[in-house]
Amino acid sequence: MASESRGRRRGGAGRARSNADTIRIAGTERGLVPRRIAAREGVVAEGIAFPVLVGLVHWVIVQLVASLAYHRGTPNGGSPPQLYDGLPLHGLSNLLVAPLRLWDGLWYAYIAATGYGDGMQAKAAFWPLFPWMMDVGHRLTRLPVETVGYLIANIGFLIALMLLYQLVSIDFERSVARRTLVAIAFFPTAFFFTAVYTESLFLLTIVGALLAARRGNWWMAGLVGALAGLTRSYGVLLLLPFAVLFIEERGWNPRRWFPDAIAAIGPLLGPIIYGWHLDRTWGDPLAWSSTQVQWDRYGSNPIQTMRCAIEGCVFYSGISNGADWGWVRMLVEHPTWATVTENAWRRTVADSDTLELVATVLFLGLALIGLRLLPLYMTAFTIPGLLIPLYQPSQVHALMSMPRFGLTLFPLFVVLALLLRSRRLALPLFCASVLLLAVLTAQFAQWYWVS
Repeated sequence: MASESRGRRRGGAGRARSNADTIRIAGTERGLVPRRIAAREGVVAEGIAFPVLVGLVHWVIVQLVASLAYHRGTPNGGSPPQLYDGLPLHGLSNLLVAPLRLWDGLWYAYIAATGYGDGMQAKAAFWPLFPWMMDVGHRLTRLPVETVGYLIANIGFLIALMLLYQLVSIDFERSVARRTLVAIAFFPTAFFFTAVYTESLFLLTIVGALLAARRGNWWMAGLVGALAGLTRSYGVLLLLPFAVLFIEERGWNPRRWFPDAIAAIGPLLGPIIYGWHLDRTWGDPLAWSSTQVQWDRYGSNPIQTMRCAIEGCVFYSGISNGADWGWVRMLVEHPTWATVTENAWRRTVADSDTLELVATVLFLGLALIGLRLLPLYMTAFTIPGLLIPLYQPSQVHALMSMPRFGLTLFPLFVVLALLLRSRRLALPLFCASVLLLAVLTAQFAQWYWVS
């Protein structure tokens, strides 16, 4: 494992050079510089070509499955916002965007089309940068807001993969960076990066902010961090990895901190700006938090949340929100194509909460392993991102959205990349993950709950 890491084990502020960069061969001094330039150009080319290849293969798989499932399959009962079920889409927008604008995507389109102040405060739970960009893009191009959101998500994901490759390559070998991109792009719930959701934009902004901070460009890091703080509530917690990187770079002497320390608190601007907007709209700068009750979230603690996820806690009319493995029994008793395609079985799978439980346990396990393998700034970003949702579970699904939230905690996929060095192990897991990605994409495109 040590052979695949670079720089400091915990912080990564320094970077060790490999022997290939330092050994001189007699009589080749004049050719050394051109050789280094060529090597550097090769690294840059790979840092673009490989992420683009991964992103395009991801898009083809997700889009093909989603379009076929949506346009050729039988949909489950939908769950659009009460006052908005989407504008009619035509042509390519109907073919490509309609299958991937469902669930939260319609809420973002609703906000982009009508703003936050039309009497439905539940919209405050959706942070503003993505719908604001959808609105601006619509005004500039006259494309439907959903189509603009789709373009933002997919272009953003490609750029995010390029930046993620660069960031991981600073602290680890490029082989780890490549495996990280494959792990995150083909994870079973990775279709959210292609859907009209904030996952791509949030991944782009957090990785961009951390890459700038890792390179010591604190004003750029603060600016991009502020955008992350406008995209999701968790963006403000970039302050933690920022603090780690800043102290590693500048030390504990405050005289070395300024003026860059001002830029390093940039992620705070996100919630400040959004709070100001909500105060003007609703008279409540914390409406994004107080409205969570409308989404069936409540205060708890991680132990109680996990107990509810495993055993179930009854909230509504005797319905438990714990994991239900009945769909496995149904499949064992009737292992046929008719079983896996019938509405009853697919609804049982969708409502079983088993995906949420398995994903959460996997993420927690990877985070614990990462305590030893990851630079400290990556751990400082990951651990709060896993623990905070466990303090505010849902009465409907105890671990609601955890398989989606984990997607943007990219250090988890760095850990996967470090663990899956053997092709004999990685290849079958990759095939299984792609299969699950296709299955869950079809579920999503036909209005079955996924995460």
